[in-house]
Amino acid sequence: MISVSEAVEFIKQHIPKLSSVKLGVVEACGFVTTEDIYSPLALPPFNQSAMDGYAIRFSDLENTDTFTLGGEVAAGGNYTNNVAPNSAIRIFTGASVPAGTDTVIMQEHATVTDGNISFSPLPIKQGVNVRLIGSHIQKGAIAFAKGQLITPAAVGHLTGLGITEVWVYNKPRVAIITTGNEVIEPGLELKEGSIYDSNKPMLIAALNSLGIEPHYIIHVPDEPELLYNKIQLAFEKVDILLVTGGVSVGDYDYVVPMLEKAGVQKVFHNIKQKPGKPLYFGTKENKLVFGLPGNPASVLTCFYEYVSVALKSMMGFQNSDIAKSFLPLKNSYTKKKELTHFLKAIANSTSVEILEGQESYILHSYALANCLVYIPENIEEKKVGDMVEVHWIN
Repeated sequence: MISVSEAVEFIKQHIPKLSSVKLGVVEACGFVTTEDIYSPLALPPFNQSAMDGYAIRFSDLENTDTFTLGGEVAAGGNYTNNVAPNSAIRIFTGASVPAGTDTVIMQEHATVTDGNISFSPLPIKQGVNVRLIGSHIQKGAIAFAKGQLITPAAVGHLTGLGITEVWVYNKPRVAIITTGNEVIEPGLELKEGSIYDSNKPMLIAALNSLGIEPHYIIHVPDEPELLYNKIQLAFEKVDILLVTGGVSVGDYDYVVPMLEKAGVQKVFHNIKQKPGKPLYFGTKENKLVFGLPGNPASVLTCFYEYVSVALKSMMGFQNSDIAKSFLPLKNSYTKKKELTHFLKAIANSTSVEILEGQESYILHSYALANCLVYIPENIEEKKVGDMVEVHWIN
């Protein structure tokens, strides 16, 4: 068996690079950029009013405290006349500040009497309420760096620069194969000895949370040749294959021999951890294979700790590791030194609590959890108040 850290490193060493694709900016939301994106213009492209109010020449305040109304400019308009001394131009938010003026006084600070305008309170700061040309971004500056996830805010930022298409990493194509004679589809009648398939919908949802729609999904009973055929079919369609169940050494555990019959090269099998000890990882050419345990809590833990690392790396994330922090423990925990434990827990900004129901078949506690507490293999006990490593999952 290998350690948790060794498993992560082995996986990272075998991550293939996916091709890039040019997408429309809106379509690219949820993808990661393959190159630096440079701004084709300065933003704002002109000196812009940040308020409804009056544009003045700041130096005129040295000569007068009363201004005359010299005109008006609205958003989308352009004031082309010369601005006379001691005059104020009515202006609205987003409008181009007239040439010769450099300060906008908000309308709440203006008093208009018989066409004359005065302002209070004084003094007024030069340049107030004016967004200078290029104050958001300069032409030619990096607008969005390589390896960044395109979010809705990024879509707005890029389209505001007039950018309509971007190069991004393709998302990995993923197959899910669940196994087991006892597993049936939710909604069917549950007979003695059967259980509903929670692993398949759970993995679909976990993939969806990363913006990935699986390409191939199937359940296979414990029939070696059928499993082999479905594995071969999956390899024709996808970049990553996820198989649940059948990775231990029982009489009906056919997954590992059928994977290797299909040409998969084992990288490792079994990790010094709980849950998820029998995790299998292998490769076939430039494709990755994860043989996940059958118990649902083990499946989800292995997904968060290992599968998501591979997926995010393939998608181009600069940091593909699970998010981590350290918090004091609210309840004590004792274990043997042999294995690393990943414990379902719930945390806030000040502490973390290990939940009841840590068995690998229990999902109720997982449904309540927002993190996993990581207890390394060489640690036997954590007491109340001890700092522990927290892996954020929700």
